[in-house]
Amino acid sequence: MLHRRPLPSVIPFNQILAQLVKLKQFEAVLSLKRQMGLVGIASDAYTRNITINCYCHLNQMEYALSVLAHFFKLGLQPDNATSNTLINGFVLRNRVADAPRVFRKMVAGGYCQPNAITFNTLIKGYCAMGNNTAAIQLLRHMEANGCQPDVFTFNTIINCLGKHTLVDEALNLF
Repeated sequence: MLHRRPLPSVIPFNQILAQLVKLKQFEAVLSLKRQMGLVGIASDAYTRNITINCYCHLNQMEYALSVLAHFFKLGLQPDNATSNTLINGFVLRNRVADAPRVFRKMVAGGYCQPNAITFNTLIKGYCAMGNNTAAIQLLRHMEANGCQPDVFTFNTIINCLGKHTLVDEALNLF
């Protein structure tokens, strides 16, 4: 596809990149993305979100953040997918303390509003750290902001409380 003339749009490449991500071929995704740029196929926001996700899975958070900086430099608008991908990357790399900072900056900048995925990812991170109090506080904040907790939200918190033998607190969630 890279040698066809005229060059195809970014859309078929995004489809290929997304499939490579599903196969956990993160290095291949980044390589293909570089080749796309060399032949003149411009990345869109979806391509950049895929790139951020790959860097997060490869434990290269600084590169993921540099892709976010490129969003701003190019005048692209990061969205919830961008924010959620970065937050998940920080959680995956046990940098849970950094995740809320990114989230707050994205919300303060007006780029996104928290959704169930955002809250669930942060709750998962707090639970992974064993910070039950922060997870429950975030659950209450989620409810107060009109975002409905889902099965994943409650399963994550109940599982965390159960691991710490806090069954009474788990029962008090409802």
